[in-house]
Order: sequence, then structure tokens, then C-alpha cells
Amino acid sequence: MNKKNKAEILKILNLNKRFGSLEVLRDVTLSVAEGEVVSVIGPSGSGKSTLLRCINFLEKSQSGEIYIGGNAIERKEKVVNKMRQNVGMVFQHFNLFPHKTVLQNVIEGPIQVKGVPKKDAVTQAEEILRNVGLSDKTHVYPAMLSGGQKQRVAIARTLAMEPGIILFDEPTSALDPELVGEVLNVIRDLAREGMTMLIVTHEMGFAREVSDRIVFMDEGRIVEEGPPEEIFTTPKNNRTRIFLGKFLQAV
Repeated sequence: MNKKNKAEILKILNLNKRFGSLEVLRDVTLSVAEGEVVSVIGPSGSGKSTLLRCINFLEKSQSGEIYIGGNAIERKEKVVNKMRQNVGMVFQHFNLFPHKTVLQNVIEGPIQVKGVPKKDAVTQAEEILRNVGLSDKTHVYPAMLSGGQKQRVAIARTLAMEPGIILFDEPTSALDPELVGEVLNVIRDLAREGMTMLIVTHEMGFAREVSDRIVFMDEGRIVEEGPPEEIFTTPKNNRTRIFLGKFLQAV
């Protein structure tokens, strides 16, 4: 699908973030178009996760602008809360409500935040859980689930809010290796369905396969970005080449 003429869902201009004297994001400018899958890669500490947290205002940036659907997001609680309804986020560590069943976790947002009638929320949640392969876990509590199942519930919970874009913060980093595939398969399905996604990941093969664009970050800056084949085959920046060296030797 040609996404060049699609509307911008997310636009970031000159975003800067510091923790004390440590500059974590330095003049980051990035956009994501409707239906586009953009993967952010780079070494630990390069600012990838902080970027996602700043987009969703879980961290406050010192300067810069964030636009969602063409609208500048003001740093006011009401504006940010409304924005979050359209920007889903899937974390490394699931963040499920332990005292609620799988179904209750998924319907919580639509009912409490969007005012969806419970009957409609349940019908929608059951369909989403079928799509992520968890129909048989509807009334199970998170403690009885594997890490991969918990992450699929977290994705289902995000989908139930019908966001315009989903931010994934290393969604497989907390999983045992044998459980990674089941989560990546769900994200692959979402990509095929045209979901707009910004994915921070260390799964290089997955990023190459599923992304429309790769963004490489280092020391708080976007060093290089481009189509997956270009970045993984002929990266222009030496820092990108060094980072991808082991992966490039293996392909």
C-alpha cells in the first residue's frame, strides 16, 4: 500500500527531554502517516522508550511540539486525556489489573473512558479476544496467564479503545524467548490490517519484515531513517552500520 499520500496521524517537531543534566531526546522530529508501521531501533539508552512516553505525555518534554491527527496537543490534563483515547500504548510489562479477569481488563477503558454500554463493550471485547487467540481465557485472571498471553491481553485492551495509532514499547522484551512469536504474530496481523503503529523493538528481523520505515536512534537523536531494506542492507551512517553489524552478518 502506498502510504506517501496518507494523512499524518502523528507529527513530532524538535522534541527535547532532559532528566536533570542528562539530555535524553535532542531535537527529535518524526512523523507517522495513517496506516504506516514505523519501527524505532537503537542501543539501550538512546531515548527510544522516552520518546514514546513523551508522545503519550507520560513524561513531560522540555520543548517541542506534538500533533495528533493534525492537532497540536496542549499540556493540559483534559486535552491530554482526550488525546490518550486516540493514542494506544502497549508497555513492556503489560500493566493489567490483577484483580480483574481478561474480559474485565479489556472492557474497562471503553466503559469508563468512552461511555460505551457494557453489553456493547463485552461484544466488542469478545471479538477482539478471538482475534488475538484468547477466546478461552475470557474469565481467567492475569496471574493464570503466561507472559505472552498477558501481552496479548494488553494489546486487546488497547484495541478496544479503537485508537488511531498504537505505540509499542519493546512489547516482547519481558517475555521468555519461546513466547515472543505469539505476540509478534498479533502485531503482524495488525500491520496487515492497516493499523498505524510506532514500535520500539530490539527484534531486528521482525522490524525489517513488518515495517514501512525504520528509524535508528542514538544518544537521543534520530541518526538515520528509511525503508527497511535500505537501512538493513546499505545503511548510510557509520553508527547505524556498527549497531547493525552483527545482524547484517547473519542475513
